[in-house]
Amino acid sequence: MMDDKEYFNPRIVDEQIEALLQTGSHPNEETRTVHDLQGLYRSDLRSLERVWERLDLGTDTGFGKNPWTKRISQNNKPLEFERFRYMQGQHTQQDKAKSPSTFMRRFGMIAAVLFMALLVGSLIAVLNVARGQHNGPASSGNTHVTNAPNLQVKTPSGVYIGGDSGVTKIDPQTGKVIWNYTVKLDQSPVVKTPNLGITRIILSGNTLFALVGGGSSSSAQQGIIALNAQDGTVFWNKSLHTGGLTDMALGDGLVYVNAGTYSDKGSSKSDIHIFSASTGVEKRSYSFQMAITSMTWNAGKLYLGTDHGLYVTKATDGTVIWKQPVSHEQFYVTRPYIVNGVVYASFDYTSEVGGSHSDIEAYDTLSGKRLWKTGDIPGQVFDIALDKNAVYLGIQQSSPSDGNVFVGTVYSYNIQNGQKNWSKAVDGSVQSAPVVVDGVVYAPTYGGPDGNGHTTTALDASTGNQKWQKPVTLGVMLNPVAANGMIYVADCNSFDSKFSLGTKVYAYKADGTLAWQFSIAHSVSALEVAE
Repeated sequence: MMDDKEYFNPRIVDEQIEALLQTGSHPNEETRTVHDLQGLYRSDLRSLERVWERLDLGTDTGFGKNPWTKRISQNNKPLEFERFRYMQGQHTQQDKAKSPSTFMRRFGMIAAVLFMALLVGSLIAVLNVARGQHNGPASSGNTHVTNAPNLQVKTPSGVYIGGDSGVTKIDPQTGKVIWNYTVKLDQSPVVKTPNLGITRIILSGNTLFALVGGGSSSSAQQGIIALNAQDGTVFWNKSLHTGGLTDMALGDGLVYVNAGTYSDKGSSKSDIHIFSASTGVEKRSYSFQMAITSMTWNAGKLYLGTDHGLYVTKATDGTVIWKQPVSHEQFYVTRPYIVNGVVYASFDYTSEVGGSHSDIEAYDTLSGKRLWKTGDIPGQVFDIALDKNAVYLGIQQSSPSDGNVFVGTVYSYNIQNGQKNWSKAVDGSVQSAPVVVDGVVYAPTYGGPDGNGHTTTALDASTGNQKWQKPVTLGVMLNPVAANGMIYVADCNSFDSKFSLGTKVYAYKADGTLAWQFSIAHSVSALEVAE
């Protein structure tokens, strides 16, 4: 049996590794890993030899013949050893009787153990990296983590768009593609299903959370994917076979996903599933007997826009803290926004036979007390935007002369009391939230199937006066995003027969100058930008 010294002889170790490397003409992953470990081992050995040289101990690090411990003599004792020997020698006669050679053997053993601990630690680190690099996607219905997301770091700069093909990251300054990711759940690409794709993106730290939803069938592949925002690799994914996934929220290291189901009798049910943002493991779920259209997380609470009104719940267990119900079944509440302890949302009444109308309401987040309510707004509000001064929104209305043409108006309301500041008629309806930055409101408009009135319109935030307007080809359907001193607009076509399906992304400077544009032959339903 080989003793410890012979077992760790570098020559023998090298021979064993070389033999393993020769086992195949085409190295597999394990063989390449062994080759990397061999290089690391030799690097550690050279580092150790340099240490011995600095200590004037020689460079022979062999553990077999002529071990380096034997080269230390009484006439070449390190200063630290002399100090240690003097202090220990004052205690007992037995300590005084100990020979230098005995101590040096023990010193050599300690050094050898420390060296091997360092080497083993290095090998373990390399093996862990190797394992992480070769992990594949998750198995059916389960999560698989290839690396842990870090939600505390700065999100890598980029324009992230999601749609029926997956996620694409674009350089925010040039419009060049950085990476593409094709949606995969259950080990295979998502089956193309009408209205199914990336419906929402949330950026946090180094991670992009993507909601794969939009379908109403429980058999359709739907779920959540956590991507590395730097390179598009998968941290984890989770498939859900329950209802249609309508929205997602993130807070306190947890991801909240709503799955809605609808019965033939018109009743609806919403299940909120809670997952670990780091691993994708489901923590728990709870249900509501209503349709949840949007969720906003803030300070441990979920603010729910529903067809029953505005609900505020304890995020982790669904306990209702307060609610503001609606008075009619055709009412629903748009996405809530929380600013300085106040929640703002639009309460919409929609009707296919009569006119739609809306109002904006503000509530204290703690007590649920209503602080103000606007007057009646003639039209449907899809979403709102806020700054420190005002709430901004646009409406959709059909033209009185042609039902296929849409018209709209952009409004500004005082954020303190709900009084109207101004309104401005625009070409086309505003079917998403405008964005406001540096005193300018940017509103996307959609004119209808005839293609007229598709624009991006810039308005002065104080007066509503038009600053500039740019036509778009397909029809804007997503919220524009302001970042990097530019406005990013996704110009989408999902149904107009006049144009092929696809999306164009425009980057405008503040003065309306086009910085770049990007085209993709897929419908896009999510746009987020990190500076």
